Amino acid sequence: MLDLEQLRVAAVTGIVGQSRGTITFDGHANHAGTTPMHLRRDALAAAAEWISSVEEFALRTDGLVATVGRIIADPNAANVIPGAVEVTLDCRHADDAVRTSALNALLTKAREVAGRRRLAMRWSEQMDQPAVPMDQGLTAIIAHAILEAGLPVRAMTSGAGHDAMIMASRVPSTMLFLRSPGGISHDPAESVLVEDVEASLHVARRFLERLGSSVR
Repeated sequence: MLDLEQLRVAAVTGIVGQSRGTITFDGHANHAGTTPMHLRRDALAAAAEWISSVEEFALRTDGLVATVGRIIADPNAANVIPGAVEVTLDCRHADDAVRTSALNALLTKAREVAGRRRLAMRWSEQMDQPAVPMDQGLTAIIAHAILEAGLPVRAMTSGAGHDAMIMASRVPSTMLFLRSPGGISHDPAESVLVEDVEASLHVARRFLERLGSSVR
């Protein structure tokens, strides 16, 4: 978002909550050439249908991101109808109630797809991380520091998890974001611009000066 808006930095108001787990569609493996289409219990076809519905649901829900990032098909052979498919689901939103509601809706859809195709469906939860707000006082100081550094003030929620999620449960915490050119993350092409690093250092200095003045 920062790169799209041509902004160097932003004050982080909070970190989204995350639901993460694995769905398994259990069908029946069979010969690709001898099994008529109407008799198939194709786990991969079910997974593909459900994955499309995940994207459609997230596009209709403001602020929601939902991702299927991994697929494991068994037996994973070119001439065999997949008998079992395991897919991951990563669901995130700044509002835990919206996230939970979305997760339940997506799981209901998975059960509906599985039932219609004569398959079984299993859900294994790996993460249920509540959203974490940043300290409002510290975030306000960062916003002032951004302004004093001569930059536009932009507040945003972090869609990624950070160490601040852990720190915030113990001490007042806040964060400053730098833009990533192209919005690229979790990829070898991820980078930052030297001038953005310089801008963030100016903001950090002003933040520490303001913070020091407030505790004297």
